Amino acid sequence: LWSGGGGDDIAKSPHMARIANSVYSDVCLGDPTCSGFGVDQSGAPTKMMAESLLWILHGHNQKAGVQANPRLFKEAYTSKNNLVRIFKVVNISQESKDWAQNPENFKCDAPGSWYCEGQYPPALQKLTEKRKAFRQLEDFNAARGDQESEEYQKSYLERMSGKRVL
Repeated sequence: LWSGGGGDDIAKSPHMARIANSVYSDVCLGDPTCSGFGVDQSGAPTKMMAESLLWILHGHNQKAGVQANPRLFKEAYTSKNNLVRIFKVVNISQESKDWAQNPENFKCDAPGSWYCEGQYPPALQKLTEKRKAFRQLEDFNAARGDQESEEYQKSYLERMSGKRVL
């Protein structure tokens, strides 16, 4: 987690939320720019931001009332000037560990290769079935998408240009 300065992960997170919303349409329902995910000028989080894992890990034991769930996360490292924070995910089930270590679940370009793309475990299947392939909105060379994608892109561009307000 990059946690220091104006370019930290909190500052970048509204853009990350917009990308997530383009893949999972229920992240910011009806708001393609995810304006409900961010912080105000005083640094106070919106409700959605305050409930996010990013905000919780970023402010863990440093912001009043913000603490990561100790049954799920353990602070492993915070740099001297608080620019970097690393958390260990704890209490991972043996089933998950076994699945991740099973070579049959590796998707490599060749047997024994160092290059293996990621693959999500079966426990996340319901989530991954809902996703749409990410498409860069500004990619004018890409083939046209489905009607829902076209409407999303139009709404996004209107919101970003200030023509449409929620």
